Amino acid sequence: MTQNTTYQNAREPNKRLRAGLVIIYVGLGINLFGFASLGSFFEGVGLLVMALGVGMATAGYIYPYTGEEITKAVEDFENDL
Repeated sequence: MTQNTTYQNAREPNKRLRAGLVIIYVGLGINLFGFASLGSFFEGVGLLVMALGVGMATAGYIYPYTGEEITKAVEDFENDL
């Protein structure tokens, strides 16, 4: 019983934050690969991909809530009225 309650209260991992970090490291890899052998075009592409990853990670940090949590918060607010 205790494990089930604990499992229900556990939060899901933030998918946007995780995806943003993965994209940052993919961009870093592209950037370093371009720096080592392919040229400035791939360096620029790597920086662009890293910037997208930073944006996703920031959005995941600022807006950590899932749709279900937002719906529950709205329903609780409407019930209080």
